[in-house]
Amino acid sequence: IAAEQEAGESFKSAYRSALASVLVSRSFFNIEEGSPNEKRAKVNDFELASRLSYFLWSSMPDEPLFAAAGSGELHRSDTLAQQVDRMMADAKITRFLESFPAQWLQLHRVGMFQPDPKLYPEYDPWLEESMVAETTAYFAELFHENLPLREAIDSGWTMLNSRLAIHYGLPGPHPHGLTRVALGPETGRGGMLTHASILSLTSDGTRHRPVHRGAWVSEAILAHTPPPPPPNVDPLEPVVGDKPKTTIRAKLEAHATDPNCVSCHSKIDPLGLAFENFDAIGRWRITERVQGGVGDYPLVDASGKLPDGRTFANPAEFKKLLAGDERLAGAFLEQLATYALRRVMTVDDMEAIHSIAKATRDEGHGVKTLVRQLILSDLFQKR
Repeated sequence: IAAEQEAGESFKSAYRSALASVLVSRSFFNIEEGSPNEKRAKVNDFELASRLSYFLWSSMPDEPLFAAAGSGELHRSDTLAQQVDRMMADAKITRFLESFPAQWLQLHRVGMFQPDPKLYPEYDPWLEESMVAETTAYFAELFHENLPLREAIDSGWTMLNSRLAIHYGLPGPHPHGLTRVALGPETGRGGMLTHASILSLTSDGTRHRPVHRGAWVSEAILAHTPPPPPPNVDPLEPVVGDKPKTTIRAKLEAHATDPNCVSCHSKIDPLGLAFENFDAIGRWRITERVQGGVGDYPLVDASGKLPDGRTFANPAEFKKLLAGDERLAGAFLEQLATYALRRVMTVDDMEAIHSIAKATRDEGHGVKTLVRQLILSDLFQKR
């Protein structure tokens, strides 16, 4: 500050420059643990307290957590478990319940491509906010009630307000605020994959994108990032002139005959085509609105075949297959650990992740249990 003032800046301007320098410094936004010359397998108690607090509360440790670290007892499993339970019951856990699903499910992409008002005139800011709120509240319910992880994929309920209830075409009376609402099989809903937020963030504002949806399921739900497409792949051609209206699915099936594309598309496409009954803003449909071409809007086809040979006829059947997938808990834990430890998981981490998944299998992989067991594991406490 003094140097800035000596250069002729006012105190306010000098203070602003100094503050900006602090905020952009790597020492400010990187949380370093230990020192390069120190050979330790685990973080110390104060580092563990910091890691735990920033994971669950997105903030520094409070006095009880500092006290536990200062006593040298925090690394003990019973002391750590007591602190975890206390912190999970604190109101500040809301920060985790909002921040983690936003990163995991890529909710920042909702509204990134604003729907075309000519095609979707009903889309408005309230609907967009409600979409994100539904998914955030849904994850919070999974956590607070320690519901099985499979209910993230397939369930008979969701969190609705009146705007979303109308958007989903559900009969009244409609809830005023976000409320847990039971869903019948006739709604086609249940589980986060049928939330309007997820269905819209995997679309482009004008039409749904089955390949994008499939890639999202592969990456977010199964923790497998598909390889990038090969260069110079021809785009899907629009329907023009007097040609019959054609679904995106039909175009993809023709497109995927290319030997350069078929190996990846056979794995990705079924994961996205399972949601053909939902348009670009997450509304249920039985026909696809196709611009151009002649004839009636074609019927959608949400059936598919997974690479392992299992088949499904509609979104409900696909969700049941996915909810029972053995990879689900490990994939969720990988996403959770990436958020908690602020790094990408490696092959060396997989044994610990699979061990947690196996240990929590008998109780159904409760969401809160998975979070708790990750913290109590060596993976969370290692450098």
